[in-house]
Amino acid sequence: MSTPTPTAPSADDGAQDAAEAATRGGAGGAAVRPPGADGRTTPAPRSTTPPGTVRGPVGRSAGRTDGLDGSDDHTGPARFLGRDAEVDHDAGPPASRAPIPLGPPRRRRRTVVGGLAAVALVGAATVAWRSRDGGGPDPADDGAPAVATAEVTVRDLEERTDVDGTLGYGDTTDLALSAQGTITWLPPEGSVVDRGQAVAEVDDRAIPLLLGDRPLWRELGPGVDDGVDVEMVEANLVALGVVTTDELTVDQEWTAATTDAVEEWQEAIGLDDTGRIAPGDVAVRPTAVRVTSWAAEPGGQASGPALTVAGTSKQVTVDLEATRQQLVQVGQSVDIELPDGSSTTGTITVVGAVAEIPTDDSNSPMDDATPTVEVTIALDDPAAGGTLDEAPVTVRLVTSTATGVTAVPVEALLALAEGGYAVERRTAGDATELVPVEVGAFADGWVQVTGELAEGDDVVVPA
Repeated sequence: MSTPTPTAPSADDGAQDAAEAATRGGAGGAAVRPPGADGRTTPAPRSTTPPGTVRGPVGRSAGRTDGLDGSDDHTGPARFLGRDAEVDHDAGPPASRAPIPLGPPRRRRRTVVGGLAAVALVGAATVAWRSRDGGGPDPADDGAPAVATAEVTVRDLEERTDVDGTLGYGDTTDLALSAQGTITWLPPEGSVVDRGQAVAEVDDRAIPLLLGDRPLWRELGPGVDDGVDVEMVEANLVALGVVTTDELTVDQEWTAATTDAVEEWQEAIGLDDTGRIAPGDVAVRPTAVRVTSWAAEPGGQASGPALTVAGTSKQVTVDLEATRQQLVQVGQSVDIELPDGSSTTGTITVVGAVAEIPTDDSNSPMDDATPTVEVTIALDDPAAGGTLDEAPVTVRLVTSTATGVTAVPVEALLALAEGGYAVERRTAGDATELVPVEVGAFADGWVQVTGELAEGDDVVVPA
């Protein structure tokens, strides 16, 4: 019987096969077509040599390769490991998928046997075809590299996806004043204003910042009804060190001790010691603020927004597509690539529950925009953010984890002509055998495999 003449797959055939393989793939890893899954029988070789195989590394780039038809216009990362063999296309499928002994590796001209399908793996990397049969130099004559091996290991594999984020101080808001008079001073942009410090001066009088969950809405002083605003003022007086909790009980009741503490504080910061506090006398925010810009100018009226402020700690915000919200949760660790190429880590602190349509500069919904949820990430090392006030970053999210799995380098995978995958395992006496495998998770150049492999086995990889 004569050996079938190999035929170079056309670009259309390769594209179609790659598209089919990519369609079968998913977020969990590369698609695997089990032998015979498409209803076709697999021809059995007439000898112990295996049918044609395509060697990875999948997704690696490579230089010029010899074409199947003797031309030099086929390029790609894969190379044939098929050995000279005759194929009986009328034979039935093999009885099992047991390892196929190959014997010692031979440095010789190789003949492509049978048709080959393009393979699409994670990231839509495609496998091209290479033949050393069509007019190219013999490996024995061109210094072909020796066979190299890698060890089968048991490890954890984490699949990741990259999303765009922004490093900065978080969302900005306006800080408004409710005083009567003229603004005579504002803190410079980039400065931090904390509890007790001035957010502005009005008529040359400081407007101090108090920390609390709600603004003042009434004048406080002797005789005022009990309320949470009283408790907020007393808590700030204790935090500022004006009084101790032994001298003033922090509660919702205004007492003589409260009046005394307010007078002492007012005198210390240069205000009239009236013992009373009006809403326009202070500004109230939940935390310290960082001034990002002025919303008013000195000389303007002190009624309305005066500053645009943000938080004081660097953080990363991600507008994540709402359909991917299940990939993240509060407390999850992430890797962050910074603008200078260095990496740091962070922890997700907030995952938005409301999907929003992105807007343009005029605050109008953008056409064909995808709804997003805002994800906030705190830097584990705040100093890693550097001195930039705002910068684009890349956030790497772990989408799935495979723990304690058998894995081989991706480049050890062989795509069999009849479908499915295998690795070439070295056996005693430098012989090798093909071991059929199924693939699972991919991560960091490794792939999970299931088959008759054990930790410590040596598998062939491109030298």
